[in-house]
Amino acid sequence: MNYSKTIKKNSKRLFCLSFLSICISNALAQEQLDSSDENLNDIEVIEVNGYTDSVKKSILSKKAADSIIDTIEAEDLGKFPDTNIAESLQRVTGISIDRNGGEGSKVSVRGLGPEFSVTTFNNRVLPNPDGTRSFSYDILASEMVSGVDVFKTSKAELYDGGIGGVINVRSLKPLNLEQGITGAASVKAMHDELSGETDPQYSAVTSYKNDSGTFGVSASFASHQRTARADYMGTGGWGEVRFDLDSNGARELVALTPSYVDYGVEEVDRDRNSGMVVVQFAPNDDITFTVDGLYSQYDTYSNYNSFTHYWGGINTNHAGPGSVKIDEEGTMVYWAGHAAPSEMVHSTGHRPTETYMLGFNVEKYFDDGALLSFDISHAKSQNTAGGTQSFAVSGFRNTTESSSIFEIRPGDTIPSITFPAYDENGIPTGEYVSSPSYLTDNSLLANHFMVVEGDDNEDTINDVKVDWFKPLELGPIVAVKAGAFGNEREFQRTRIRSADEVNNGTSTGFGDDIPDHIGSIIKPSDFLSGVSGSFPMAWLQTDNEALRAYYESDEFIKNGEYYNQRVDENGNPIPNLDYTPAVELANSPGVKERNIGAYVQLDLEGELGTMLWSGNVGVRYVETKQTSTGWGEEIISITPNPDDPTVSIMETTDPSPREVVRTYDEVLPSMNLKLETTDNTDIRLSISETITRPELWRIGVDTGYNTRPSDPDGEGIMYFGVSGGNPYLKPYTALSLDLAANWYINDSSYLGITYMKKDIDDFIVNTTQKVVINGYNFISSQDDNLENITISSVEVAANFIFDFLPGAFSGLGTQINYTFVDSADSYVTTEFYSVGIDGFSDTGNFILFYEYGGLELRASYNWRDKTISGASQTDSYWNTAYGQWDASASYDITENISIFAEGVNLTEEATAGYQGSANRLTNYAYYGRRFSLGVRAEF
Repeated sequence: MNYSKTIKKNSKRLFCLSFLSICISNALAQEQLDSSDENLNDIEVIEVNGYTDSVKKSILSKKAADSIIDTIEAEDLGKFPDTNIAESLQRVTGISIDRNGGEGSKVSVRGLGPEFSVTTFNNRVLPNPDGTRSFSYDILASEMVSGVDVFKTSKAELYDGGIGGVINVRSLKPLNLEQGITGAASVKAMHDELSGETDPQYSAVTSYKNDSGTFGVSASFASHQRTARADYMGTGGWGEVRFDLDSNGARELVALTPSYVDYGVEEVDRDRNSGMVVVQFAPNDDITFTVDGLYSQYDTYSNYNSFTHYWGGINTNHAGPGSVKIDEEGTMVYWAGHAAPSEMVHSTGHRPTETYMLGFNVEKYFDDGALLSFDISHAKSQNTAGGTQSFAVSGFRNTTESSSIFEIRPGDTIPSITFPAYDENGIPTGEYVSSPSYLTDNSLLANHFMVVEGDDNEDTINDVKVDWFKPLELGPIVAVKAGAFGNEREFQRTRIRSADEVNNGTSTGFGDDIPDHIGSIIKPSDFLSGVSGSFPMAWLQTDNEALRAYYESDEFIKNGEYYNQRVDENGNPIPNLDYTPAVELANSPGVKERNIGAYVQLDLEGELGTMLWSGNVGVRYVETKQTSTGWGEEIISITPNPDDPTVSIMETTDPSPREVVRTYDEVLPSMNLKLETTDNTDIRLSISETITRPELWRIGVDTGYNTRPSDPDGEGIMYFGVSGGNPYLKPYTALSLDLAANWYINDSSYLGITYMKKDIDDFIVNTTQKVVINGYNFISSQDDNLENITISSVEVAANFIFDFLPGAFSGLGTQINYTFVDSADSYVTTEFYSVGIDGFSDTGNFILFYEYGGLELRASYNWRDKTISGASQTDSYWNTAYGQWDASASYDITENISIFAEGVNLTEEATAGYQGSANRLTNYAYYGRRFSLGVRAEF
């Protein structure tokens, strides 16, 4: 046991709990305050109508809050600042986003990755079918959102689990809207410049509130379609390869080389339909019933086609002196004459996602100002992609004399690959070209590998909680909040995949021809436009359905003979291949998590001289019971594939069920204090202990084997790979300190600075070690709690609306913010493990807007510095810095009708990643620009 660490953690808890006890004791010892002092400041109510008003309300909410928060408010009914919620959130100080296909998907807060934040919808946790605790914002339509609150510091009443923060998305509430029938609808066309397609998007929201204000119902619906395209380049990571260039057996040259170089295009159809209904009934002023239902269907279908030159990890080079060149960092910048195969890769993707949430809430008010709230909800998100995806590799072999030249040329954006040119007689001309004709000759196409696969994932959350609020007059204690809660979350991944013996049945290392009609030419227009480098502009793609039909037919020829006419080692006929996918139990883990607990929080107010102070102090207790399930299997044998030495064949025992149950509890104290130094300035202090539980996919009981042999040490000793979940992982725990100073210049302008420091214990790292399993060498990779890290940040934010200027100039406004992050632990490596804080980076935003006389203009720039995307014992993996300009405009034709236009990624930026050194690119992706034009009507 780590006693020093245990003492440290308990000391933190005792400090905060002692502070809570002192506050209670002092309060009971003091005289009660006069009730007239309860409301020291009247809260101004702003009716939001337009971007400027939404900014003003956000500033007002920030000023009135009892903790450190930022908010985004809808500009009007059904009108959020951006179509995508994540893309609005990225403009909040300290927030950055991950993109999926160029669209905002997941959110990081203050340099901590998406898994460190909790997203709730109406204060209920949203499920996610990808096995993470982070939420994919691209499944939610912004039209059903009235606002988003980003809680950067913790309070006892907030959901636990978010070391980075808690983000609450608020839906429309009909009793908060005008009486009668109100609504809005919009129709727009979105043009994806790279795909060249234009798709419709439309939404509608309507609400009814009766004259007495006792009953209301609101409904919203949105349908978004997009035909997108992305151009890619990848290298699969870089590793050491030892070259024997003079054939003396010494392997005297060591170079960092890519596993492959890949140039591809992905075409994606996205279709999202979502809706929400909220019904409220308040028979009198004392009680309100709310029932709400959310539904979202988000389907994506993708086709990825690429040309790949694959070297792998077991190949060597004997092309002679000068065929390999490296730079001063050991990176291979030139490689000629190596007999790597030319591969045509076609993979299909499918993400059919359904998410729904049903909730019931009742609020009961009492004559003494107390409030009792009961909330219960059921939510589920599922992805039914199991067995619906395919991955196929075909192509042809190359000889040493006819293979390619790989180059990293100074000044080029991405690496180049060129091929020898031939004259009409088939004789090499000595020149090298990027798109030789034989890359599109389907008569050369030969078989290599195919798999049919996909996962069925399901995440279900049941949640119930009771909250009680009671105003008090006990010295500085003005209210007490208390509550109890219980929630149960169950995640199940079911892998559905064609069997390994079938998948390997096609693998002959390009030794057998496939019918010509299965291959066709793909020639993307303006492929990787604006990118410097030489690479194929056309290659072959396979019809995967036709390829599967061929492999399963009597016509499949392997090693020169019909597959179904061959016999096995016992002389028995070999049946036709059958790619029907089936459940793969060993890779189908599940996790069931039950959390129960309670909290108490005191709201505080008082005076310090002439200054007012307020805040809260509280503690949250939660007990977690975690049940991890899965299936295990033992290795019987691993034998080389006689048709392809790069893939081995593994035989295992039948899977048997396994289960691990563990229970742990956490005491999470918190304190937030605000000192109003003047009417328009304040200083805030927050201290809290928070947790983040491990990702669900990390804590399953599963084991996966990689039977592709590798020689990581260059010593001729081959290793396989083994990885899996760790159900014994503990949650991350953090002690957080925040100190902020704010100047609310007026109701439309603001300046602020915030310092944050977090000490995070039990940081989860990936450990690797060499092990022997049943006599075979493996490199084992598994997550464990091994590291304690410290991070800090400084946030600077400014909002200015120049409404003091005359006439039309009064509509100008700007928002600027920047977040500096720092940590000596952002990348740490040892012999057995490495630490990389994913997403840890500086971020900055600049928004310039104008709103006057029915015209609204907005331009924004969002920037994120380079970020770590992973780490190993030998290297670090980075995403390059990225900045993006977006713009929007709208004009009110009449009081109720407006037209609008939007532009995303106006300067056509691309994302990229590298390993260790900037010239060792691992990926490059270009998504192009998006433009929208539409009309919006209100009633």
